Amino acid sequence: MKDVGGLGSFSGSELGRLCAHFLVVDGLIMQQQVVKTVRKATWIGSIANVFLAILKIGVGKLTGSQALVADGVHSFSDLVTDAAILIGSRYWAAPADKEHPYGHGRFETLTNIFIGALLILVGVGIAWDSINSLTANETSNPGALALAAALVSIVVKEVLYRWTLIQAKRVNSRALHANAWHHRSDALSSLPVAVAVLANYFFPHLHYLDQIAALLVTAMILKAAWEIIWPAMQEITEKEADEKLEQKIQHHAVSNDEIKEVHAIRNRRVGSAILVDFHLLVDPDMSVDKAHTISEEFKDHLMQELDEVVDVIIHIEPFNCAERVLNPCCDSCDDELASEQT
Repeated sequence: MKDVGGLGSFSGSELGRLCAHFLVVDGLIMQQQVVKTVRKATWIGSIANVFLAILKIGVGKLTGSQALVADGVHSFSDLVTDAAILIGSRYWAAPADKEHPYGHGRFETLTNIFIGALLILVGVGIAWDSINSLTANETSNPGALALAAALVSIVVKEVLYRWTLIQAKRVNSRALHANAWHHRSDALSSLPVAVAVLANYFFPHLHYLDQIAALLVTAMILKAAWEIIWPAMQEITEKEADEKLEQKIQHHAVSNDEIKEVHAIRNRRVGSAILVDFHLLVDPDMSVDKAHTISEEFKDHLMQELDEVVDVIIHIEPFNCAERVLNPCCDSCDDELASEQT
């Protein structure tokens, strides 16, 4: 029995269950804070997108800049991803239930795929317009006002990208990280407008620089889309979440003298979380209650020490020849050891 200040005395198994309860409660509180941060960052981004869209479309109409008008429409497209995150966060933050016993983290994965797909469409759209302009030998003279609007958009969206990325890393939200890159794609799409104005001023005969810059922007946007979609597709196909996680778990297991062996370690990602399961071997003569307490304490330790790990399922086995994997029994070795002892 162990005395917990102000709560009374508890057995090892009861203490383990109590710690697990507090971890669950603490996890729910942290999840609520994560959702609050995600929604706050998304709302701020939405307000900025509306402001920039109205600014660029209005200035584009006044200056006759079709590129700036198109860029303003792109800013409105950011509102679609913002809406996806605001709606999706209501689902992926929900606790596990009977129909979704592993939680709702895959809703965040689907949101990432949607954002990545939308980025691909944006990039292809910019490339299509640029190629059409090149083949048609279109020229433009948007003027200083269009340049100012483009520069404002670049600065605001780049600042928004960096701030959103910081928030995404702070709360470990892959969807918010994806949306941060959508902000940067909007900043990049404003670059051709700025290039067109400057090129027209310094090199009026090089009007095609606008389209070339737009194609470079397309490549950057498509790269960002790939970096968002590919991890999400790997998660959907149950790829291992962390290749180094097994080594980390083995390192923690070695420091516990009561744990004889850990093997069959598996891990997979669900949204921003990682689920782990493995076999844990203990002394065959140990009681079930004692073995359970050891596994619960080890589970709590791993969830506190390993980033992103939110649940660990442990299968307890006796440390005997039938179950040993990493250190299998060796009859000849046992005979040699017995002869040395005699």
